[in-house]
Amino acid sequence: MNGLAIEDGPVNPFRLRHLDDVIDQDETDEVRREMEVPLRYKDLMDTERSHTKQILFGGIPAEDIPHIRSKEIKIYICSAGTDSEVERDAFVEDVYPALRNYCKETHGLDFHAIDMRWGMDYAEKGWPSTETCLKELRHCQTHSLGPCIVAILGQKYKRFTPPETIEEEEFDLLKESLMEEENIALLDVIYEKDTNINPAVYRLQRPSTDKDPSLKMWKDTQKTVQEILEDAARTCLESNKISKEKFLKYTSSEIHQEIQQGILNQSDKDDKCLFFSRLVSNMDDLLTSSKRQKFLDILPCNNEQDINAEIAANSLRKEVLGNLDTNNCSENFVDFSTNGIHYKNVDEYTQNVCRYLHSSVKKLIDYAVKNQNTLHSDNLYREVVQHWHASLNSSQPFVGRDNILSKVKEYLLSETDQPLVITGESGSGKSAIIAKIASDVNIAIKNDDLAMRTALVFRFVGQTQNAVTAQELLYSLCNQLAFVMGKYRHDVPKDFKALKLYFIEMVQRGEFGGMLIILIDSLDLLSTFENGHKLEWLPSRVAVNVKIVVSVNSECKECLTRLVHKCPDNIVDITPLSNTDCENVMKVMMNKERRSVSYDQWKIVQNAFQNCTLPLFVKIVFDEVSLWHSYDDSETQVLGNSVDDVIDNIFYRAERKFGKHILSGVLGYLTASRDGLSESELVDILSTDEDNLNHVFCSWHPKVRRYPAYLVSVIRQYFEPYLLEKECDSIRVLCWKYPCFKKVAHSRYVTNEEEKLYSTIADYFLGKWGGSSRKPCTYPSKLMAKKMINSEDKACRLLPVQHNFYGESEVRGLYNKRKMTELPFSLMCSGRHGDLRSETFCNFHYIYYRLKASSLEHLLADFDMFHDRETTLVADALRMSGAALQADVDSLGVEITGRLLPHARRFKYIRELIHQCDLAAQAHCPLVPNCQIYSAPGGPLQYECDVGGNVFCPIDIDVFNSPDGILLTAKPHFSSRVRVWELSRGDSRPDMMMPLGEIHPTRDGRFLNIIQNDQMIKIYRSDCGELHGEIVYGHGRVSDIEVSNKYITFCVEKGTGPYIIDVDAKSVLHRFSFHAHAVAVSPDENYVAFNSEKNILLYQMPLMERKCMAQASDVPQDIIFSNNKPKCFIFTKSKIVESIEFDVVSRKFTCKFIFSDLELRQCVISNTQKYLLCRSAKCLHLVYTHDNKLLRKFDKLPEDVIVEQSSNFTGALFTTEDRYIVASRYTFLAVWDTVTGDPLRVLQSSVSPILRVYTSNAVNKVVTLLADNSFQVWNLENIDSNILHSNNIFPGNVFGAQLSTVSQKIVAFEGRVPEAKVLSLRNGQVTDILQHSHNTDDKVRQVILSPNGRFAVTRGQRAEDMTEGSTVWRVLRDDVVWDLEASKRTHYSGNNRFVNFTKDSEYAVFISLVNYSRYDWSDNTYALSVVQAENGITRTVPFPPCTEFVSPPCIVLCGSTNYFTAIVQICNKTHDPKSKKERSRHYEVQLLLEDISGTEEETTFLKIQNVLEEAEEDCQFLDVKTNLKNQLVLMYAKGVDQYVFEMEKGLVRPSYIQKGLMVYDFKNKGILKHIPEFLLPSSDINTLTLSRNSMIIMDQNRYVFNIVNPKSVIPIDKQFGIGTPRFVLDGRFIVGLTPNFREVIVVRTCDGIVKGHMFVHGCATCVSVGADDRTVVVGCEDGRVMILTIILELCDPVREIIQSFPSRQIKPEKEPDSMRLIKKDIRHMMCRTPDHARLSARLQTSAIEENRRPPSHRIISTGVTMTQNIKRSRSEVCSVQ
Repeated sequence: MNGLAIEDGPVNPFRLRHLDDVIDQDETDEVRREMEVPLRYKDLMDTERSHTKQILFGGIPAEDIPHIRSKEIKIYICSAGTDSEVERDAFVEDVYPALRNYCKETHGLDFHAIDMRWGMDYAEKGWPSTETCLKELRHCQTHSLGPCIVAILGQKYKRFTPPETIEEEEFDLLKESLMEEENIALLDVIYEKDTNINPAVYRLQRPSTDKDPSLKMWKDTQKTVQEILEDAARTCLESNKISKEKFLKYTSSEIHQEIQQGILNQSDKDDKCLFFSRLVSNMDDLLTSSKRQKFLDILPCNNEQDINAEIAANSLRKEVLGNLDTNNCSENFVDFSTNGIHYKNVDEYTQNVCRYLHSSVKKLIDYAVKNQNTLHSDNLYREVVQHWHASLNSSQPFVGRDNILSKVKEYLLSETDQPLVITGESGSGKSAIIAKIASDVNIAIKNDDLAMRTALVFRFVGQTQNAVTAQELLYSLCNQLAFVMGKYRHDVPKDFKALKLYFIEMVQRGEFGGMLIILIDSLDLLSTFENGHKLEWLPSRVAVNVKIVVSVNSECKECLTRLVHKCPDNIVDITPLSNTDCENVMKVMMNKERRSVSYDQWKIVQNAFQNCTLPLFVKIVFDEVSLWHSYDDSETQVLGNSVDDVIDNIFYRAERKFGKHILSGVLGYLTASRDGLSESELVDILSTDEDNLNHVFCSWHPKVRRYPAYLVSVIRQYFEPYLLEKECDSIRVLCWKYPCFKKVAHSRYVTNEEEKLYSTIADYFLGKWGGSSRKPCTYPSKLMAKKMINSEDKACRLLPVQHNFYGESEVRGLYNKRKMTELPFSLMCSGRHGDLRSETFCNFHYIYYRLKASSLEHLLADFDMFHDRETTLVADALRMSGAALQADVDSLGVEITGRLLPHARRFKYIRELIHQCDLAAQAHCPLVPNCQIYSAPGGPLQYECDVGGNVFCPIDIDVFNSPDGILLTAKPHFSSRVRVWELSRGDSRPDMMMPLGEIHPTRDGRFLNIIQNDQMIKIYRSDCGELHGEIVYGHGRVSDIEVSNKYITFCVEKGTGPYIIDVDAKSVLHRFSFHAHAVAVSPDENYVAFNSEKNILLYQMPLMERKCMAQASDVPQDIIFSNNKPKCFIFTKSKIVESIEFDVVSRKFTCKFIFSDLELRQCVISNTQKYLLCRSAKCLHLVYTHDNKLLRKFDKLPEDVIVEQSSNFTGALFTTEDRYIVASRYTFLAVWDTVTGDPLRVLQSSVSPILRVYTSNAVNKVVTLLADNSFQVWNLENIDSNILHSNNIFPGNVFGAQLSTVSQKIVAFEGRVPEAKVLSLRNGQVTDILQHSHNTDDKVRQVILSPNGRFAVTRGQRAEDMTEGSTVWRVLRDDVVWDLEASKRTHYSGNNRFVNFTKDSEYAVFISLVNYSRYDWSDNTYALSVVQAENGITRTVPFPPCTEFVSPPCIVLCGSTNYFTAIVQICNKTHDPKSKKERSRHYEVQLLLEDISGTEEETTFLKIQNVLEEAEEDCQFLDVKTNLKNQLVLMYAKGVDQYVFEMEKGLVRPSYIQKGLMVYDFKNKGILKHIPEFLLPSSDINTLTLSRNSMIIMDQNRYVFNIVNPKSVIPIDKQFGIGTPRFVLDGRFIVGLTPNFREVIVVRTCDGIVKGHMFVHGCATCVSVGADDRTVVVGCEDGRVMILTIILELCDPVREIIQSFPSRQIKPEKEPDSMRLIKKDIRHMMCRTPDHARLSARLQTSAIEENRRPPSHRIISTGVTMTQNIKRSRSEVCSVQ
C-alpha cells in the first residue's frame, strides 16, 4: 500500500481554528444540474455545441479555430491628409475622448482611433507609405469588434507615393512602354532589382532616415516618378499588357486604395464603415486662394487644378455612396474663405461633424455588442481558443528533432504513470515542440488515427492572463478537465489549496474513458504567487491513461530540480541544433517564404551558426535575412554571435530608422509595463512624457498636445515578429513575445530611466492628468522661436479619468481592471512605496473593487510582488478572510477591521485603511467592529490546527525540510494514512498511504523511511508517497536510528550492528559485527560513529575504513556529530555529557567532560554546529562546541509565570541560523536569544500542555504539539509583535454575555466552568475574573448586570443539583453579587428563582425559594430580599404565601419609589375549622406590586378587572414589562381560568391563545393605551422579542407588532437562529443570527429587507444589545466575544460615533522591547489563571496515580563516582583491531 490516498472514505482534514467556512453548502442534485446547464453549453445549437466540443476535446481542423475579437473598437481614420485637418483635430479633441468614455462605461470596451496622417509635419517628414497604411487598416479590420474605418473624402484625391515594390516582369513591361530614355534612367535609379525573393522584384529606394539631406529632393522626385509610372501603366493597359487591377496600383491614390480595401471590399460594410463627404461650394474662391494646394490636387507643371484627380475623387465618392447604407454616410457642403473652411462659423461646423461621428459610431458599437456571439464571452471557451492560436503561432519547421518527437510518442503509448518533462535552455524550441505535439495529437484525433478515445488539453504559460499564476492555470485546466470527464464544472474550487488537491485527484483517478493528454509549456514562467512555481500541485504519479507533458527552462534550476525529483525517469533534454540542422531549418523557412540569399550572404549565415545554434537564434536570423536585398553590401550585414547580439542589432537598426528617442519612448514604456499596454494606453502615456513629445514636435506643434498614434503603429508593425498581441483584462495589449527581447529592451531603454518610466505609468493609471487636468509642458527652443509661444504652459492631454469602475455606478459591473493590474506594479518599481500603500494595498476602495473585478487570488498575487511587513499583514488578513470574501465582498470592511485593529497603533497605512473601512460601513456592512473580533495576522501564533483522525502519540508527528517546502507529517503507528501539512503557508497536502510504523525522514526530506515488522525498511518518496525501495535487513527491534540524505544507520536491541543502508541504491551497504546502542552520521556524510560498550568507533564511508576508536566514560545513550575535525558529543547512560575529538591522521582522540545532570533527557546540536543544547527535566544547558564550555543554564521562566511545579521541559531546539532557543514547558513556549541568553517571549495560546517542539532551519517557525490532539505553528519573525492571534476569551463556547454601555463592561461566561470574565467594552480584553465557586464542577448559568454596569450577579448551579437523583428544583440558582469597580464579591444568596436590579442600580432584589414542594406548588414559599449592592446589607420584604410566578418579575420606578412587579397566581384555600384539612381552593391571577424602598407600604394586588373594567371574567394577566417612561406594559389572555404548574418549568402559559395589551400608568392609576387584540393567537408569549422601550414586539413566527400602530403587522421573511433576534435603534432594525449561526444579520423592521450581514467564521452562540441600542455583543462557540456597533441610518453621525471608539483614538506606538512583551504575555496568562488551576489539579492527580520510583542508591552512587573521576581531559591512542 503506497502512493497518494485518493480512495473514497471518511477523511478528517486538518482544520484551522477560527478560519472555518462561513457558509454551509446545501445544494440539491436538481439545483446542481441547473447550475451546470450553461457550463456544459447545452443551451447551444447542435452544430455550435459540436464545434465547442471539438475546441475543448481536440480534433478541430486548424482552419476552423475561431478568431475571437478582443473587447476593442479600433477605427482607422482614412483621409487625404491636409484637407481635413480641421475635422480631424476636432475628432481628436472632442470625439475620441467621448467615444472612449462611452465604450468603457457602457460596454467595457477599449477604444482607439488610428490616424496615420495626424500629428506629422508632412513638409519635413512625409507621410507613411501606402503599404504601411494598408497594413494598419487590415489590423483594424481584424481586431475591431465594431466599426473599423471612418473615411473622410473632400476634393483632394492624389498623393504621389510610388509603389514600394514592383515585380520584375511588370517592371520590364513598364520600362518598355516608356519612350524617353531619361525616364527609364530615372526608374533604374529609383528602383533597384532584388533577387533575394522569387520572383525578383524592384524595390523603391527611399532616403534612409528623416535627417537624410536628400529627403527634400526626394519629395519632388517621387512626384515625377509617380507620373512616369502612371503614363507607363496607362500605355500597358491600353495594349493589354497589365490588368486593370494592376493599373489601379499606379493611378489610384492612397485614399482610393484605403477606401477600396476598407469599405468597398468589406463584406459587412454597413456594420463596420462610415463615410464622410465634404464639398466646397464656392470653388472659384478656393481656386484663387493661396491655400488651394491644401484642399485641391494642383498640377506642378502649370499650378492649375488636376481635373483628372477631381474626376477620380467624384467617381470614388459616387461609388461609395452607392454601395454604403445612407445611414452610414454624411454629405456636407461648406464655403471657403481666406481663413479656410467656413460654415457660418467654424465651431458650428466642427460641432455638427463631431456630433454626427459620435452618434454614428455609437450606433455601430451598440449593434456590434448586441450581436456578438455569446459563446465568445465564456471564459473557458475564450481561454482555450487563445491557446489554440498560441499553438499555431509557436509552430516552426521541424528539422533534427525526430528523436525528441519519437521519445514523446513512446511516452504517450507507454503505460508509465509519471509525467514527461522536456527541458532545455532559453530559445531551444520547447514551446515549438509542445505546439508540434498538440498539432500532431489534434490531427490524429480529427482523423481517428488513435486506438482509443483521446482528449487533448494544453496551456502555454504566460500567453494569456489566466495562465500566469498556478491558481489561474489550475482553475482553467480543472474546468476543462471537468467538462471532458463529464463532471460538474461548478464544483471546481477557486481556493488554491483546494484546487491543488482537486487537480491531483482528477489526474490520479483517471476517470476519463480513454487517453487524456495534458500539455503545459514553460512552467518556469509561473509567478511565485502562493509558491505555485514550486510545482507542488503537479503530482509525480498519475493514472496510466493520463499523460502529462510539461516543459521547463533548464536555466531555472529550482524548478528543474523539483521536476527531476518528481519524474526522474522521464526527463527529455533538448540540446541545441547542429550547424547542419540550423542550415536545413533556414533553407526550409526560406523556401516557404520564397526567399534566397547571395553566396556571400549565406557565408555570413553559416558563420553565425558557428557561434549559436539555438532554434530561436535561427528564427531571428531568418527574420533578419528576410530583410536583406541582393544589392546590399555584405560587409555591412552583421548577425552577431548570440541571441542577444542579433537582438541588439535589430534595436540599433530600428533606432536609425525611427530615431533613438522616439523608439526608446515607445519600447521603454512597453517594456516597463507589467503585462503589456494597449496601443491607446501607450499613446496616452507617451502624451504625458514631455521629453518624447518635444522630440516629436521639435519644429511644429498640432492643435492638441498628444502623441501621434501613427508612430506607435509603425513601430508595432516593425517589431511585429517579436511582439505578442494578447488579451489582458479583456482588452488587447502588446508585450514582448520572447523573454530575451524583453531583457535586452529593458537593458537599453528602461534601466537608465526606471524611475521616470514607471512613475509616468503610475501617474497615468492614478488618473493624475485625466479628464480636464492640464499638465505643465515645456516647449523646445526651436518651436518657441517658430511659433512664438511661451516656454512654459499647461495643456490638457485628453486622458481618461481612472476611476475604479466605469460609469456612474458599479451596477453594470464594468471595472477598471487595467488600473488594478498595472498600478501596483508601476508604483512598486518606481520606488513610490508610500503611494503604493495608500493608493492600492492599504486602500479600501482599491481592494474592494479589485475583488469585485477579478478575484482574491489576483489581489494576493499583487501583494506578493511587494514584501513589506505592513502590506503583508493586510495580505494575510485578506487570505484569512478568503471564505467570507468569496461569499460576499461587502464583508471586506468588517473583515479587515476585525483583524487588523491591533496593528493600527503601529502602522500608519493600516490605520488609514481601517478609517476608510469605517466610513464605508453604511454602504457595505453596517456592523462595525469596536475591536479585534477575528483571528489577527502578524502575531507570533500563525496557525492553530486540529490534526483530526487518531493521531495521539507525540512520536507520530515530525517536521522536516523537503524539496516542496517545510512539511509536517502526522501518522499513528497503527494507521496507514499519513497526514501532510506544508507549514510555511499552512497548506494541507494529499494524504499518503504507507504501512504501519514510525516515519523517519531523510535530512533533505526527499524520502520517508518506515521500519516494518522489525525486519524490513521501506523507503517512500515524500512528494507522492510512492515506494522507492524496500530493504530486508534481518530480524531485530531497532534501538537507535540516524538518517542522513544518503544513508540510514541503525542499531538493533539484540544482535550485531549497526546497519548502513544506501538510500539511493536501496540496499544494505554494510553491517558491522558489534553490539551498538547509539549511532550517528556526520553532517557531511563522510563518517559514521557508533559504540561498542564504552568504545566509540569512527569509520569513513562509503568504504567503511576504520579511522579511530575512542573510549567514553560510560555506555553512550546518544552520539551527536559535529562538523569540527570530526568531533562527537556523547550523552551517556549515566547522564554525563562529554566531547570526543578524533585525530584521524595520528589515530588519537581527546575526551573531555562537560557536565552531568541526572535529569538529562536530550541533547541537540545547533543548525550552525556552534552550540549544543542539553535538555534536562527542569533546566536547559547551552554548550559552546568550539571549546566545550558550558555557556549558561536556563532553569526558570520569568517571574509571575505560573508553572506547575511537577511539569518538566518537554522540548528544546534552535531556530533558523541559531537565532533563538525555544523550549516548551507545561503550557508555555519560552524563547531566548541564543547569543545573550535574554528571555524574549513566553508564549501561550492554549491551556493544553505542550508535548513536543519542532523547528526547521529553512523557516523561522516553531511547531508545538499539544496534548489535545492539535498543533500550533509559531512564526518567530513576528516575535516582536504583541498581537494575539485570536481574541478567544474562553477555551469553549460563550454561553452568554451581558454588556453595559454606561460602565463600558461586558460580563461573559462559558457555561461549563464556575466563572465569568469581565471584559472592557473598549478593547475586548479581560480585565477581571469572577470566580463564582471553587468547585470546578459547578457551572455559571446566567449573568445579570445592573443598569449602570457597576454591579453584576453571577447565577450558578451547583454540581450536586445537576445530578439525576437531586431533589432540588432545577430552575433555582446560587447567586453572587459583584462590585466590578472594586473587583470583589459583596453578597451571596442561594436557592434563588429571580434576580432584579433597581433602576438606580443601588439594590438587587432576590426571590429565593424557602420551601419547595415537588407535588403542590401552593406549598412553595418565597422570600423577597433587598440587598444593597455596594455592601451586601440585606433587608427582607414580606412575600405573600401560596403565590407562584406566572412571568418573570421586573422593577418599576414610581416617583422615587421602587416597586417589585410581577404577575402571580394565588391559591386561596379554605380549611375545615376542626380538622384543619383543606376543604377547597380557587386560583386568582393578579398583578403584584411590592414597595421595596422601605416605606412599609402594603402590597398591592390588582386583578385585570380592577385595571380594565370591560375585561371579562376569563381574562387573565399574561406578562408585565416596563418601558422607558416607567409605565407598565401589561399583556393579558382571554379564555383562561388558571395556569397549570409543571414540575420542571413552574406555571406554564398557554402557547396558543387570544391576547390583548394595555399600557398602564401605575402612578396615576390610568390606562394610557388599550389594544383588545394584540399579537396573534399563535404568538408564543414565552419567546417574544421586545424593543428597548417595549413598544415593538416580534413573535416566534417573525411577525412584528407595533403598540403605537397596532394594525400594522409586518412579516419578516428572513429567518433567525432560535433565541437570537434583538431589536436595535429603537426597534427600527433587528439584529440576530442566521439559523446556522454562522452570520450576524441586520434586518429593517418596516419591510424585512436585509440591510447588512457579517460572517462569524465559525458559529455564534448568543447575541446581546447594549442600552444605547447600538452596541452589539456576539458570543462564539470558539470562545470569542465580538463587539460591534451598528451604523446604518443616513442620519447617523458616522465619524463621530466611530471616532468615539477607544480603538480609533490611536496614538502611534513604537516597537515594544522584549521586557514589555514579556509583561504583556504574563498579563495575557493571568486571564487564564482559573484554567491553569484546573489543569494543575488534573496533572497533580495524574502524577499521584502514576508516581514513579525514585532512582536507586546504586544509580546515584555510580553517577557521583563517575562524575568525580571524569573531571579531567585525557588523550589516548586508539586501539585498532
